Amino acid sequence: MKTIIQISDTHLMDSCDEQFVKIDPELSFHQVMNDILEQNHKIDMIIHTGDIAQVAKPQTYSRYLSYMESLNIPFYQTPGNHDDLEIFPYPQNQPISFIHLDQWCIILLNSAVSGRIDGYIDKHQLQTLEELLQTHSNLHTIIGCHHHPVPMKSEWIDEHCLKNGNELIEILKNYPQVKGVINGHVHQETDVTLHQIRFLSVPSTSIQFKPKSKDFALDTIEPGYRCLYLHDNGHFETQVHRLDEHPHQINENISGY
Repeated sequence: MKTIIQISDTHLMDSCDEQFVKIDPELSFHQVMNDILEQNHKIDMIIHTGDIAQVAKPQTYSRYLSYMESLNIPFYQTPGNHDDLEIFPYPQNQPISFIHLDQWCIILLNSAVSGRIDGYIDKHQLQTLEELLQTHSNLHTIIGCHHHPVPMKSEWIDEHCLKNGNELIEILKNYPQVKGVINGHVHQETDVTLHQIRFLSVPSTSIQFKPKSKDFALDTIEPGYRCLYLHDNGHFETQVHRLDEHPHQINENISGY
């Protein structure tokens, strides 16, 4: 069995002591990471599904990478809409990452588009995705990207979804080795099955969005992360974990950022 940890939407600032919507994202990120390390004695990989940075500067990414490298755990990341695509630390120096893990593979796609909040996976990536799925049909597969391909039933965040999510789903449903799709962006937990594929979103390590809200609204629930337990036979289990206590007092009157 392989243990994969998904984190997302850290929204780190260029200085570790700066605030984001009146919370300390650096503190929250490290409290979540401490919980991950305490609760999981064997971690095979950590995947960050985007918005590493709120202030996307070289020093923000450098600080993040230095910390992650210090853990001596393989880690990968794909960008979100708040990241800078020009300086983003792509793990394999290209927008799409293919990670082989025994009987499994993880394919990370870039859904971020410069200057836009919503997402789109370009034709080249979709073509490469199909080629990878055809070539590695013997590997159970998890797909990862930042934007959500499946509606959240939250009007404001669904305006900022993966705009060609249906196109992605139409490809994936033809490949039975695809077991799950993980995404960030929505700052909340969901688990939806379509075409025998589980579509999974994850809490943010920083602030949370209130589910099924018509307008932007913050939730007071604690930050968290997702664990995925991958078995050689293609079965996997997953569970979201949250901090026992919220590291911040959330201002529910904030109407956006």
